[in-house]
Amino acid sequence: MNGKKKPNGKFRLADFLVIILCLLGAVYSVNLFWSDLFQTLNGQNKTPIGTVNVKKNIVQRRMSDRVIWDRLIRESPVYSNDLIRVGDNSEIDLHVGGNTITINENTLLRLRYEKETGEFQIDLNSGSIGLVTNPEGGGVLLNVMGKKMKASPGTALNAAASDDGVALQVSKGSAFIAEGGEEREIGEGTAIAMDSEGTIRSEPSVFVIQPKPNALYRKNANELFNAVFSWNRINLQSSETLRLEIAEDQNFTRSVRTFNGLNNSARAALSVGIWNWRITYNGAILGSGRFTITDAAELELLSPARNRQFFTESESPELFFQWSQMEDVLYYIAEVDVTPEFRNPVIKKQTAVESFSDSSLGEGIWYWRVTPVFSQTNEGGVNTSRSSSFRIVKNNEPQTLPLVFAEEPPQTPAQSPQTPSQPQVLPVLFLSSPADRQPADGYRVGIEELKKANINFRWSGVQGANGYIFTIYQETNGERRQIIQMGPENRTSWSTEIKTLGRGNFIWRIEAVSVGRNNIIEQHGRPAESRFVIDIPRAGPVKIINGSEVKP
Repeated sequence: MNGKKKPNGKFRLADFLVIILCLLGAVYSVNLFWSDLFQTLNGQNKTPIGTVNVKKNIVQRRMSDRVIWDRLIRESPVYSNDLIRVGDNSEIDLHVGGNTITINENTLLRLRYEKETGEFQIDLNSGSIGLVTNPEGGGVLLNVMGKKMKASPGTALNAAASDDGVALQVSKGSAFIAEGGEEREIGEGTAIAMDSEGTIRSEPSVFVIQPKPNALYRKNANELFNAVFSWNRINLQSSETLRLEIAEDQNFTRSVRTFNGLNNSARAALSVGIWNWRITYNGAILGSGRFTITDAAELELLSPARNRQFFTESESPELFFQWSQMEDVLYYIAEVDVTPEFRNPVIKKQTAVESFSDSSLGEGIWYWRVTPVFSQTNEGGVNTSRSSSFRIVKNNEPQTLPLVFAEEPPQTPAQSPQTPSQPQVLPVLFLSSPADRQPADGYRVGIEELKKANINFRWSGVQGANGYIFTIYQETNGERRQIIQMGPENRTSWSTEIKTLGRGNFIWRIEAVSVGRNNIIEQHGRPAESRFVIDIPRAGPVKIINGSEVKP
């Protein structure tokens, strides 16, 4: 102990000055931060050149005159000279000047736009991209680790850069590489690999087309999902085969599928999970990656219900369309058309919610379906819902039938007119009833018929008809209730499972119709009906070995 006294704890002027200096430093730092954040947006040449279309996980952008990285979200604008980096297990789609750029995980690039020439340029430092150029644009320049390339308009290609060098694969169109003052064309279906010095490599390699890096597959069925693998071979003879391994872990200690003797493709049936894969040749890894398979519930159409009929007198009815909600959906595309093929939809609506209303549809049969568009890129599986149909029918109103006067024979002078001619009303003509109907009236489904599982209906075609309306009613205590109605469709048979009908008395009805434009029925037919019975025996008492009896 030196015996010196400690300060008495009084507040000194020096302390006050230190606090003031710290506050000034903090204010200055905040000012620099906000200045850095907004100076680019306030510049004269900061017109957006594109937007983020689809994003997955962590994607960052640093503007040319800033030191701060910010995160990109969907619909974020992108600017010339932006530096973009995509993290692990991430992906981004950019839409720039009619060109689509898919930036895969662990990729760093700079995006440039020259106002004077109208050219877009991508400087790829590391990672991989997919590029589809605007067919009506001027192409896109690529600088891949110092190697100059140009993708022609309407070209689809993949480019990759790593410590091993550069790889380029053109699946559509063409690209050109600058070599010694000349340009070398890389045509459709061609892939090349170069080392870091720009020399074309001679060792075997592959350029993987499918699956994309970190692909996400959605399946909506109970069956296994068939994942497709395809790649282009580089510096490999046709007799030299490859090996594909698929495993649960990245070290491939838990392999689940192994394929030997492959050329350029394979297909593997897999369940839900995250899967790692690699392609090897003589033990050397030529390509690797991972993808995810997840279950996706099938989108269900709720309203209008299938085969629902809407009656209207003059104006089109207002219809309410609604469907089930799905997770991770960016938006839905609802379509309505006069045909189940949806070649030219009358309504095609994009909506972020699970419903919409419309009152523009007229008389006829209409088909509709909904397609979900997910926020994360989906590489497989059936997303579009099953189509459903409904009918808009005009109410039957009393109509004045045309009056047609019968022609009279010419009169001679000797003839004198008798009573005045009377108008004749032409009868409304109906198409004939379908003949040769099976099952016939009184048909009974018993034990033997139950083994067939299905009950089949058929009839003969009617002249002048191009469609048939098939209906099944269940009859109880003299009253009938419609349970199935299909058509009009141009077919002369129908089949349904017996178990869907159940036990009871039924009536099946068939009507021939003539269907015109927009599925409007122009001429009806005379309906024909036949009754049948499904007699499913009720279970009887069950006898036990010891003689006791148990009733079900």
